[in-house]
Amino acid sequence: MQQSWHEIRSLWRAAKERPRASRGAVTVLRRHFHEPRIVERMAAFEDFIGQTSRRPFVWGQSDCSLMVADWCAWSGYEDPAVAWRGTYSDEAGCRALVAERGDLVAVVAACASVADLKPIHEPEFGCVAVIGSAHRPERQWAAIWNGARWAVWFGNADRVQWEAMSAKALAMWRV
Repeated sequence: MQQSWHEIRSLWRAAKERPRASRGAVTVLRRHFHEPRIVERMAAFEDFIGQTSRRPFVWGQSDCSLMVADWCAWSGYEDPAVAWRGTYSDEAGCRALVAERGDLVAVVAACASVADLKPIHEPEFGCVAVIGSAHRPERQWAAIWNGARWAVWFGNADRVQWEAMSAKALAMWRV
């Protein structure tokens, strides 16, 4: 059932845990107001970003691709990357795993299948995707749609952070 903007605004005001009412949040609500439970999903995403921002970047445990799987698990799905966790310990190992399967789209598609995520063609708030170059697998990243851009977990042992990116989605799945 589609909700009106006025109903969304009322839900926003009534929600116990809600995202901050920044200009960006209002823009996201206007874009995605028709999606079910959008206010709660935005609040959950904000909590997830806050919690994971304090985690270290560790290859095979909390790297750029596995953080997207963590979002799926945070959202109530089975951990889609349980088979991959701990199978590599550096960037070369990660790249070898991806190359063995073709590209990151194939890896994330396999993970999405484990969690029974459905493919979509237009971004929805909180959906996961592989973004970047279709022809250069080394220029592909796992990402989460934050309502305006793609959130990508970038980092190394020294510094880690969520970055907002504008890029072409090569494949997307509903979370």
